[in-house]
Amino acid sequence: MPHDLTYPDALPAAFLDELRRLEAEYCWHDDPIRQSGFGGGPQRWRDEREPILDAVDADGDFLDVGCANGYLLQCLVRWAADRGCNIVPHGVDYGPRLIEMAQQRLPDFAENFHVANAWNWHPPRRYRFVYTVCDCVPEPYLAAYCQHLLDRAVERNGRLIVGMYGSRSKKNDPIDLGNRLQSLEFIVQGTAQGGHPAVTTFAWIAGSAEQ
Repeated sequence: MPHDLTYPDALPAAFLDELRRLEAEYCWHDDPIRQSGFGGGPQRWRDEREPILDAVDADGDFLDVGCANGYLLQCLVRWAADRGCNIVPHGVDYGPRLIEMAQQRLPDFAENFHVANAWNWHPPRRYRFVYTVCDCVPEPYLAAYCQHLLDRAVERNGRLIVGMYGSRSKKNDPIDLGNRLQSLEFIVQGTAQGGHPAVTTFAWIAGSAEQ
């Protein structure tokens, strides 16, 4: 059921300040995984992120909303190929330095990356798969944010994939994201978890059959 929720055009200033702080923190590192905001090493990185692809059931364009330095997209392209799928990477992030890194990392797809605030971004086209994490917006904005992406970014019969990252070091367990989205009146098609024990959760919602 479509959500008719209205929030301010701009996200809270304190939230945007935190995004800028995170960009500076990520850019301080040389390790591409740490530039992506993760400190658990390459094996955990794959274990806790590859289940995103459980939602990918066909070849197609894949948009990462909040793509940081593009390393996750680069990995997803490779991991998808291991599964027999071909995805074309696209990304958007609030941090211009991070987008520059992503363009350098994936030069053949440099034109597919955009600097924008995901909350009010109007993408230039639609995509078969759109991935985002819950903390791209403040928690109370989540329903309107997901509906915005479904309305503006997900192509007909595509999928919006939503992720939530817990933290072992901070002892933050991931929430049951499928139930969370259902409580917001979205119809969840499927869910996945990543990590041993599970520390990331993913759920996906079908795009509209009509646009």
